[in-house]
Amino acid sequence: MMNNHEQQTKQMIEQGKQITAGFVSGGEMVIDADPEKGFFRVKIRNVQPPEVVPQITTGFCWLLTNSAAMFNLQVKQHIENQGGKNNG
Repeated sequence: MMNNHEQQTKQMIEQGKQITAGFVSGGEMVIDADPEKGFFRVKIRNVQPPEVVPQITTGFCWLLTNSAAMFNLQVKQHIENQGGKNNG
């Protein structure tokens, strides 16, 4: 039996799927992590349609920034924009 937190998480996932329906039809996310070093990286690949990869990537950056705020962590980010310019 699911607890309340698990049930809320499942509902949020289903709501997210409904929101993105028609925007993304699938893909993969690979997470490489070393918890002892406080390091992780994420690769988004095989997204369909491929032209939505920038929006998905930016969306995950936004989610990660807001999640870090819940842990009272300050965020510094480097985001490469189109044309090779970055947003620091």
